Amino acid sequence: MATLSSAISGSGFHFAITTTVSIPASPDAAKRKIHLVHDLDPHVYADQYELAQRPGYSAVLWGTTDLEKPVSAVPQNGSVLLLTADTSHLLPGQSADIILEVPLHARYGRPVAGVHQNQAFYRVPLKRPVGFLAEGLHTTHVTATTEMPEVLRPYASLDGWPSPPLSLIRDISTADPLEIVLPVGVLDNLAWVDAGTAVVMITMFFYLMHASVKTARRISTKISTKTE
Repeated sequence: MATLSSAISGSGFHFAITTTVSIPASPDAAKRKIHLVHDLDPHVYADQYELAQRPGYSAVLWGTTDLEKPVSAVPQNGSVLLLTADTSHLLPGQSADIILEVPLHARYGRPVAGVHQNQAFYRVPLKRPVGFLAEGLHTTHVTATTEMPEVLRPYASLDGWPSPPLSLIRDISTADPLEIVLPVGVLDNLAWVDAGTAVVMITMFFYLMHASVKTARRISTKISTKTE
């Protein structure tokens, strides 16, 4: 029976979830596709262009793909990421550990009020990725109750989702939660931020105006000199 375990590494706004899928020796292994689904919290996003350069799997992403918006500006149902492992190198009857590392990034969170800057952070629990096998054409018949596991049914309507029968890969990870800690802004500092931004913008405006006038005068002088 195939098993998997997942762990998180990194901190702050850039981190990764690494899942190791252990496939036992089986003559049917080559007839099955190995998938891993990440149900991502709205605080977290995956860069589909970055994923396309990762070896070892292909990826399909549903949901919000905007990389710049803060969490307050995106739909709160998050996004769904489906990985399909590259098993082309496996031989029939060969056991293997397949490692799927997913780089993820966090959005800017909502500012908080009434706390010191050192205490301004969010703890965001993440759902564990779910692994499953998509059976090949030569799989023996399975009953309707096992064709689509309950945990996968919310994704069945997604365009391009693998067709049943699907069978889950047992998760043997430790009980430690997958969690990230995100620093956020403090609402009490908002007035200072606004004032500082306004000062910088006004200063830049006058600097650019001064530079433009100076450049125009220099060009005008050169034209007058050539004319004479």
